[in-house]
Amino acid sequence: MESVFIVVVVLVVFFFVVQKRFLKQEELKDSEYKKKGALLNMQESAFYNALVTAVGEHGVVLTKVSMSNVVAPVATNKKHWFIANNRIAKSYFDYVVCDPRTLEPRVAIEFDNGKQLDKGKIERHKLLMHVCKSAGIPLIGATIKHSYQVGRLRRLLAAHIDLIEPDKEVRFCKRCGSPMVIKTASSGEHKGRRFFTCSRQPHCTYTENYNVVFEEDSSE
Repeated sequence: MESVFIVVVVLVVFFFVVQKRFLKQEELKDSEYKKKGALLNMQESAFYNALVTAVGEHGVVLTKVSMSNVVAPVATNKKHWFIANNRIAKSYFDYVVCDPRTLEPRVAIEFDNGKQLDKGKIERHKLLMHVCKSAGIPLIGATIKHSYQVGRLRRLLAAHIDLIEPDKEVRFCKRCGSPMVIKTASSGEHKGRRFFTCSRQPHCTYTENYNVVFEEDSSE
């Protein structure tokens, strides 16, 4: 009698496990996914390349970092904590430079894509400034100009990361985002003059005057 009871129990458990797994598989079949593409657009990628170059071995650059992974609310009760957490739950930092050994955030960077200010963008900036100020995280505002003049970007970072030092100018191609190299004209009316040219030549023929100077931001 006991053996019959054991067999029944085993069959019931087996049926339950199989049914549970089958139902889970059926649920998953209703959900299919596809890649959305690159995480960053062309402007964001160009700036990311410039930022990685500016930081060098002195930091790790992360992008699209959820605020809730970097900061946490400081609240006296659960209600206030819940409200404060909701404010940052769906927001993120454009770029975060972290310590290369511990990945502790050192600097947060907000990338200005040049689009006109609207209510949502203004509210985002207010939140970013408040979060960074209260958490003691330096916040740097950057534009697409910094993608082409890495020296300026390095100077901004050097104010917060001691090991980073400004050095010679480094630029990235405005057309494709690739590093640019310095060459000297060997013929023509500009013979002997230095100029920047895209490292992907002949695939990209963008060139730039060596002495071109972008307008300095008033914030600097």
